[in-house]
Amino acid sequence: MNQHSPVRSKTRTQILFFLAASAGVTMFGMYHVLEALGFIAPPPPFGDSIGTVAFGVDIALGVLALALLPSAIHHDPMEVEYGYVGPPSALVASLVILSVWMVSILAAPAGAIVLISLSARLSLYWTVPAVCASLMSALVYQLTHSPAHPNISWTTVFGSVALTLTLIAMGSVRGLVLRRQAQQAKQAKQTQQSQPPQQAQQAQSAG
Repeated sequence: MNQHSPVRSKTRTQILFFLAASAGVTMFGMYHVLEALGFIAPPPPFGDSIGTVAFGVDIALGVLALALLPSAIHHDPMEVEYGYVGPPSALVASLVILSVWMVSILAAPAGAIVLISLSARLSLYWTVPAVCASLMSALVYQLTHSPAHPNISWTTVFGSVALTLTLIAMGSVRGLVLRRQAQQAKQAKQTQQSQPPQQAQQAQSAG
């Protein structure tokens, strides 16, 4: 059974990567099409050069987030035990993605997946930095999206925090369910391994 786990894990990672990439590209395309059609007003100051730079930055940050996504959602089989959270590389990749997921539309789906995956590890030492990185991403978006306006839209910031906490709650529930299932499977395996000696002893007693 353990021999098939890496294959399933790799397949699951590929599926999540495809979902994040396809959703990011769709959101990115729809946003810029609506902006070109005039349904979404570009943030002031605006112009051809600024729009080109913003377009390029969005793509660059999105590609960065997607490139780091497989490392961020990598899980080790030892995580079913209470003493191990995951590889440090997963935390580093997750924090980088969460630092840009609200700045780049292309990176937004990857950030949502990372938040759920990271909080499923059930580690406060990983979750708190993730919340801080997500909050920083919201503030950076406010400061860079409308540089002509010095005021920060706290409604948007609080909405971002609420979204972050919701995704973390979803991931925490998933982590608790997975850990409970792992414990039940471990107990069932131990019970199954202990049955043959008991049956042998019963057979000897009966003889």
